[in-house]
Amino acid sequence: MIRADQAKKRKSKPEEAMSPKLQAAIEGGELTVEELRELIALEAKELGLTVEEAQREARLGRLPKNAVGSDVEFLLQLLAA
Repeated sequence: MIRADQAKKRKSKPEEAMSPKLQAAIEGGELTVEELRELIALEAKELGLTVEEAQREARLGRLPKNAVGSDVEFLLQLLAA
């Protein structure tokens, strides 16, 4: 079981690696295709996957059923749109 303080640390990791430009785009609510790809890569990395592996796992319905897995699946759908 993950304690709340551990969850905060885990959640903050991608933000530490996130570029200021990407952070500003997210806060502004509009991302370019390249920024969307960068965000997918960060989220996939949190799952221990490459973008290609995350895409394959999403197609097969095998991403983890958690917040990060759901985020990756959603972001991949946005990229495909």
